[in-house]
Amino acid sequence: MATSSEDKDRPDEDAPSEEAGAKDISTEEDGGSRAAPPAEAAAPARASRPAKQAGAARRPAGKKPGARPRAAAQPQGGSLGKSMILFLIIIGGLAAAFAYFGREPAAGTAGPKWKTGDKAQVEVTLVSTDIKDLACWSADEVNGRHCAFESPSKGWSKGDADDKKLLRPYTTTDRVQFLAAGLWSEPALTGKLPSARFALKCTYTVEGRMKRPGIRWSSEGAWLDRTDDWYTGLLSDCKLITP
Repeated sequence: MATSSEDKDRPDEDAPSEEAGAKDISTEEDGGSRAAPPAEAAAPARASRPAKQAGAARRPAGKKPGARPRAAAQPQGGSLGKSMILFLIIIGGLAAAFAYFGREPAAGTAGPKWKTGDKAQVEVTLVSTDIKDLACWSADEVNGRHCAFESPSKGWSKGDADDKKLLRPYTTTDRVQFLAAGLWSEPALTGKLPSARFALKCTYTVEGRMKRPGIRWSSEGAWLDRTDDWYTGLLSDCKLITP
């Protein structure tokens, strides 16, 4: 058939189209396989400062290096206890001093001018413990009366210790001092005595003087060696003075 011959001799019109399609495909493949441009290199990281050593102690402001820390303040309990002990010692010493000087006559006070045989009215100041606290020592006797001791360390050995013969030191309310016997035999002192210091009004019969006797105002106290002579005698007719 004529138609078939013409078809064979006709050039292939679709060929260019197929080549173009092949080029397009090749172009797409080339574009897909092309690598992207390399990214810019990152800027080099800054070198970080070395971290401070962990746990390093910070120096307080204004404090020099190497300075030693101040010691903690000591508690005040010990100081307070020592102060209290010192206070009690001072108070005890003052009380003892007042007790001693209260017995002593005032400086410059003129004593009485008694003579043997005189009878004087005296007010004697006492406490109930004076019966065992008051004492004197001397090896002498005056009108048969004597002290409780012959010497500071030896009791009287020449006779009995009858109260009417035993001399003791006494102080009056106006600071006159003397030795006397018989006071503790008086009826005014046989009953219950006041707990505080009290006074008795008595008749003092002067019998003489004892040379430089040793005096003691407390059984636990020291002997006081006197440089003057003391009157001696007998106390009688005593009456308690009510405050």
